[in-house]
Amino acid sequence: MSHNATPNTSRVELRKTLTLVPVVMMGLAYMQPMTLFDTFGIVSGMTDGHVPTAYAFALIAILFTALSYGKLVRRYPSAGSAYTYAQKSISPTVGFMVGWSSLLDYLFAPMINILLAKIYFEALVPSIPSWVFVIALVAFMTAFNLRSIKSVANFNTVIVVLQVVLIAVILGMVIYGVFEGEGAGTLASSRPFWSGDAHVIPMITGATILCFSFTGFDGISNLSERPKMQSASFRARSS
Repeated sequence: MSHNATPNTSRVELRKTLTLVPVVMMGLAYMQPMTLFDTFGIVSGMTDGHVPTAYAFALIAILFTALSYGKLVRRYPSAGSAYTYAQKSISPTVGFMVGWSSLLDYLFAPMINILLAKIYFEALVPSIPSWVFVIALVAFMTAFNLRSIKSVANFNTVIVVLQVVLIAVILGMVIYGVFEGEGAGTLASSRPFWSGDAHVIPMITGATILCFSFTGFDGISNLSERPKMQSASFRARSS
């Protein structure tokens, strides 16, 4: 008497513990809205003040990737994101390489954020050694990430809201300064986009740095198994 073992082919998924809003907020947190204040000065020096045009170049380049993610997340609703897309669309070997490349991105991005935060804290409290801020920030972020995905989502929501408020305050101060005669003295000017001393190559070089502000859709696609809503609804909204 023989027994035919039936393999378990059921798909293993992550627990659905999030709604759409926290998922979107985590994607926005990954994009880091206030990153523009970190990179603006660097890119402004590279492009002779033509940062908006550099952002336009970055937007055009990233738009094709974002559209691809929108199509792939509907076809492969998996938390593997780029790894899964490359593995199933091209080959397992390419997926393996993309997966390790993505892992490096997820390792380096927090390091950059910690270093930027350290610079700000060091400027605010110069009497405290910089390594203290680094250790404290790493310990805090690690502890929070070890709690649960819902805790991380709630924390990211608070961070995004604070960033939006700060951006609104800074934008209001800029508009007030323009009306007071500072800068170009007008809200509408073509000089930040193009002028006589503008050069395309420095703008494209600056765009490579500004691409750092357009990585949130990858973070959202990594959470495609987390929303409580039906996967088809999430895929439609995320794309």
